[in-house]
Amino acid sequence: MLRDTARSDTTTADVLRWQTNHRIALALIAGAVSVGLRTVGFLHLSPVADAVVGPEMADWYLGLVPVSYAILVIAIRGWVQRQRSAGQALSTLMAVADLVVVFWLVFLLASVENYHLGLFLALFSLQLTHVYFGRAPALLTLAATAAAYLLLNDIADRHGAVIRWGEVLITLAIFGTGALLVTRVQSNLHERLGALVRMFDRAQEGDFGTSYDVSADRRPDAITAVGRAYNRMRTELASIVLTDPLSGCFNRRGFEQQYRRELARAARAQTPLALLAIDLDHFKQVNDTHGHLVGDKVIAGVGELLRASARQDDVVARTGGEEFTILAPNTSLEGAQQLAQRVVEAFHRRPFGDSVNRIPVTVSIGVAADNVRDDGMGEALRARADEALYAAKRTGRNRVVTWSPDPLKSLAAGAPEMPPA
Repeated sequence: MLRDTARSDTTTADVLRWQTNHRIALALIAGAVSVGLRTVGFLHLSPVADAVVGPEMADWYLGLVPVSYAILVIAIRGWVQRQRSAGQALSTLMAVADLVVVFWLVFLLASVENYHLGLFLALFSLQLTHVYFGRAPALLTLAATAAAYLLLNDIADRHGAVIRWGEVLITLAIFGTGALLVTRVQSNLHERLGALVRMFDRAQEGDFGTSYDVSADRRPDAITAVGRAYNRMRTELASIVLTDPLSGCFNRRGFEQQYRRELARAARAQTPLALLAIDLDHFKQVNDTHGHLVGDKVIAGVGELLRASARQDDVVARTGGEEFTILAPNTSLEGAQQLAQRVVEAFHRRPFGDSVNRIPVTVSIGVAADNVRDDGMGEALRARADEALYAAKRTGRNRVVTWSPDPLKSLAAGAPEMPPA
């Protein structure tokens, strides 16, 4: 959640940075044109502005408001460049500043009958606010627009203008209804895009467990097409990102994802979890004697054998060059020992390599298992399995060693080491 907020604030800052130059230019151009047309007599003050502030002050305000707006935008840009982040408060301030300029110019230059132009111009600001900053600032902008429109008419009413409040309220209702409908549609687009972004973020971390819900899109559009494309690619992407192409097992990244998931699940249910750390004995001699192509075939065969020996819910991963790991959920120490012994015996029965090079391969296995009290036990369980594996290699390889707090009580099982062919 915090990461999503930080990403949103960074995106808002990026948008504000590139928008500021355009905002400053538009404000200064609008101010210069208004003052110029006013000076040559093509632009007249509204009767209400003339009565409220007077012609001289109105002329000053005509130039002062755009300049003040430009100064505010420059200040916001400086803040954003220093902080490299901008929350909803800053984006809402920018949207409100847009409305102030719009309705102030309408107040100075438009007749009472044309106050609806403020709503028309504010609609552009509303849409841009929603597109770039989200629903909350857009709804605040909508509320501020309605308040500004009513305030203009109230000021005109207080200074003798004829205001048909029925028409004013109908106009405002039409504007509000249309703006809310558009905002709702855009909010739906934002939510669906946000769902896609979250799925891609999880995919970047190696989590492909979520698919885009195409059935929820009653009116399929371009976003639906992107969701369908993601769903089509999800399985293939998962295979590319999470699977070791040589052995066909999970790679280290895929294993870490599965390990975190099973740890959390075991911690919730207070169930045991077992790890088997597996190392191929003297695999370097296989590469040195028979070449790396044969070595690759051995790795592929080992992956196939381990997946066949493991149970349905077990996770088999290649975590190093000749290192493999089996994660066995809901498995006691006794069950993990039986699984490890079954793996050792399977290696005894199967030669590896190709039709020319039939290579016997043995493995050393370190076993660790425990009831998971919390998901912070992951590193401790991994360290125990590694310690047991090193003990298996020190004591002759081609065997299973089960971790115990007392090294003298560690259980070892296996056949005498077979010399490499």
